[in-house]
Amino acid sequence: MAIAAIVDIARLDDGWILAPERYDPRRRPAENVGPCVGDFVHVRRDTVTAKADPERKFLVLDTGDAKDGIIAVSKPPVAGSQIRSAKKRIRPRQVIVSRLRPYLRQVAWVDPGLLADPALSAGERDGASSETEPAVELTCSTEFFVLESIDGASIAFLVPFLLSTPAQAVLSAAQEGGHHPRFNERTLMTLSIPTSLAEQAQELSARVEQAVMQAREAYAALRGAVMTADSLQR
Repeated sequence: MAIAAIVDIARLDDGWILAPERYDPRRRPAENVGPCVGDFVHVRRDTVTAKADPERKFLVLDTGDAKDGIIAVSKPPVAGSQIRSAKKRIRPRQVIVSRLRPYLRQVAWVDPGLLADPALSAGERDGASSETEPAVELTCSTEFFVLESIDGASIAFLVPFLLSTPAQAVLSAAQEGGHHPRFNERTLMTLSIPTSLAEQAQELSARVEQAVMQAREAYAALRGAVMTADSLQR
């Protein structure tokens, strides 16, 4: 069934955007409901430029490294001199959301256990010069929106919300572009959160944090087993 929307000229988005996807009625928040994503977070834009500090190590996450709530470390850290394009800095307890092809569900909570993953060598984990300056700095693709709590409360609950069927439907309807479809920041920040879900944010956040911690431990155990198998065959 065809979908149509009539938009007054005065209501066109800034820049006189005429792309029909921009005004798809399915991307409008549902009637009802309570706060929006932007009431809980702000978007961080800290960047690392190409050929960053050559003395530091950077773990660079691509969009494929985040999936269904968790980050899977698939590569070792690299020297700053090996960074070829701008990246965004990320920190534990943030949420990263890929704006590219939302149906891929590339949403994840940045858990504090990430830098303890066996994919990083012990020397890189433990060689920090101070507690506030880790040896490996976390960065990600600029395709990610990096969300940080506005008041220090956990925002891990946003992971199951953004992966839920209603939120995914809005993000999918909001994607624009043919070859690399993306949704914009405004769509994400104005996404409505049902009051009933917002009231359980603390409980949901605790469940997500616990689940990601257990998954991280499972990844560590499996990688440890692989390392053992490697050593037994030398």
